[in-house]
Amino acid sequence: MSVYSKKRKDGTTSWYYDFMHDRVRYRGVGGTTKTQALRALEKKRNEVLNDEFGIAAKVKNPKIEKFAETYLLRRRHLRSRKRDALSVRTLLVFFKGKFLSSIMPSDVEDYIGKRREDGVSNATINRELSCLKRMFSLAIKWGEAKRNPVKEVDFLEEPPGRTRFLSEEEAQCLIEISSEHLKPIVMTALNTGMRLGEILSLEWDQIHIDAVLEPYIEIAETKNNKKRFVPLNDDMVDLMESLKNNNSRFVFLGVRGEPLKSVTKPFANALKRAGIKDFKFHDLRHTFASHYVMNGGDLLALKEILGHSNLKMVERYAHLATAHKRRQINNLNGKFRICHLIATSEEAD
Repeated sequence: MSVYSKKRKDGTTSWYYDFMHDRVRYRGVGGTTKTQALRALEKKRNEVLNDEFGIAAKVKNPKIEKFAETYLLRRRHLRSRKRDALSVRTLLVFFKGKFLSSIMPSDVEDYIGKRREDGVSNATINRELSCLKRMFSLAIKWGEAKRNPVKEVDFLEEPPGRTRFLSEEEAQCLIEISSEHLKPIVMTALNTGMRLGEILSLEWDQIHIDAVLEPYIEIAETKNNKKRFVPLNDDMVDLMESLKNNNSRFVFLGVRGEPLKSVTKPFANALKRAGIKDFKFHDLRHTFASHYVMNGGDLLALKEILGHSNLKMVERYAHLATAHKRRQINNLNGKFRICHLIATSEEAD
């Protein structure tokens, strides 16, 4: 069919055009009436036939599986390469065989529907959509596509992220009960909010505590590939000083004096001894963020410390600022009040 109508989620009806040319399929929104769709169809055909898009001469327009090889090859140095490879593998199950220019927003919507039917979580689907969106953005940049169909698709709603965190008493108990080589690692997570991988790979040239006004840790290889600087409080400065002479370029070492690759078992043992349930190492990052906010820290600064790209990632902690606000308001007690609320009867006479 050349044009057809379809009812949208909001109950309105839209008309679409759909045609093939030179093994490439062209589909898109034509308007709200059949007449508008027919006009859009004619315009699109003329553009294609007149080569206004330069599809044959300027854009390579490979099949998605061929472009995926280039995409993964050029991004193999990034920390997200494993996640990208997994997303690409899943995407190709659905889109394999399609030319980049033939993938329409409706195809992406169909992909979302299929993944939801398979019982995949909204968060996972969104990660896959992000990967596809990034692929098309780079395809445009590299001259292999003209448009990004994912931009016209709404991502799915996701439930709030996990915010399990320890009380001060639980956190202190966990530190004390941990094995000797685990103690400083747990303490670092609680005082900086750093990820486990960032902590275990930490080297001394990243620690800046000498000859600086404000001590900090410099993290170059981050999840979003942006360098960030984590401020150090006095407890962390003291900890770094106590570990300084370990004769290794790595800060944290195991019982054999070698860099640690995992703390899964000792951390699980420490949790068991401390009686802490339903808790992961990453939740120490949430514990840092939660107590940072409850003690007056602002969300914008927290975003920078944790290395998030936007404020949405730290909004989950916003409600924890309530106790701090109450304490600040209570500081005004006694400053602005009526000294004598009710005059005595004698004074009234």
